Amino acid sequence: MYIKEKYDFRDYRRGTVIRRLENRLNASGTGNYRNYLSFLDAHPEEYEKFAECVTIKVSGFFRTPYTFQQVVQRVFPVLVLEKRKHQERNLRVWCTSCAYGQEPYSVSMLLAEFLGTQRQDFNIFIYATDISRQALSEARSAIYSPREIEGISDTILEKYFNRSNGGYEVIDDIKQMLHFSYFDLTTTSRPPFMNLDLIFCCNFLIYLQKYLQEKVLNMLYDSLRSSGYLVLGEVETLPNSLRKKMMCLDEKAKIYVKN
Repeated sequence: MYIKEKYDFRDYRRGTVIRRLENRLNASGTGNYRNYLSFLDAHPEEYEKFAECVTIKVSGFFRTPYTFQQVVQRVFPVLVLEKRKHQERNLRVWCTSCAYGQEPYSVSMLLAEFLGTQRQDFNIFIYATDISRQALSEARSAIYSPREIEGISDTILEKYFNRSNGGYEVIDDIKQMLHFSYFDLTTTSRPPFMNLDLIFCCNFLIYLQKYLQEKVLNMLYDSLRSSGYLVLGEVETLPNSLRKKMMCLDEKAKIYVKN
């Protein structure tokens, strides 16, 4: 028996859902919503195909260079200094909608570069979650095509990737920092992780209606430790309810710190 996941797209932006739904109407040959409902009853595996179609899985290595630059220059140094001051070893990061893994692998490579030989002083946990099990499976494989690694500097490519069947595979030393798991940001207000040092939630909120954006952001706020950092997408911002609780570290990079 096919067991489908539970999805709820009611509070996603209506235009996005309608456009994606029309793609499935065409692909299934049903032509209209009534026929598509009947098709879903007869083909329950279509639920997964529809969910894969609706969820946005656009990603890339070091996708927003300025943001990553500011994280390295303004976030990593403070985090490491605080850890040493309090004699703490754990560095905990959450990439909330990791798609095919480029973002969390980018973060892990930058951390490795920043820490250098001091990396052995820390236990690094980078949690990477997504609603798409297919995307998570590909992310775990850590193999990318030549097109997907375009733009990566030769230094990073040679240091953190191996050639693999015409593509490029992230080295084990980087992969071991990452922990991939399924999680739907929109259907629960209970954080899967707590006391996080840094959270990335980039270019996901733009697909949600305002109510759901605020719900997700409040959950992320609760997940952060005191003075933890939140990074949003370039066109995303905090709701008024959180502006007094978080300080903006860089408006362009959309980096916030928990008061």
